[in-house]
Amino acid sequence: MEALLISIPFLVYFYLRIRLGSDISPQEYEEIVFKEGIKYYNAHDFVKAFRYFDREIKEYPKSSVAYLYRGKCHYHFENWEAALGDFHTSVMLDSSLAEPVYWRGLCHYHLEEYHVALVELKRASEMYQDKNPEILRLIGKLEFRNANFESAKQRFRIAASLGDNQSNILLQTLFYSNIQKASS
Repeated sequence: MEALLISIPFLVYFYLRIRLGSDISPQEYEEIVFKEGIKYYNAHDFVKAFRYFDREIKEYPKSSVAYLYRGKCHYHFENWEAALGDFHTSVMLDSSLAEPVYWRGLCHYHLEEYHVALVELKRASEMYQDKNPEILRLIGKLEFRNANFESAKQRFRIAASLGDNQSNILLQTLFYSNIQKASS
């Protein structure tokens, strides 16, 4: 009797598991569907990747991954406004993705919209749980630009502790050299 009572939750679990589907997220599924275009992108063949994702967006207009990769292609072509549009659409279709938020911040940075870039990159950093050193370094650069030196120094330190050598260099050149000059 006890064995039967113990097995009931397992049966319910297996039933729900089979009924509700697989373990892959919608983003992972889309990455499988767009494997060919992602392969072009990773091979730095941005023209082929752009054509591929442009075609796929017509077939899958609600695919956040297709918009993300087409936006990345626009970014590599230095077409910041078009890239922003694609990244915005990607976020609107799936707001749980951190990557388009990060790329949106980069586009604002290149458009010299530094305040908006800082907001976007801070949001992306939160979505990555402050574990992405590149984002932390960029936030540090923007905060340094806004004369928020203590916060910038803290961001560079965290990024350096995560293994980012460029943040280490920035710490040494922007902060430590100035301390040595002031002490002498």
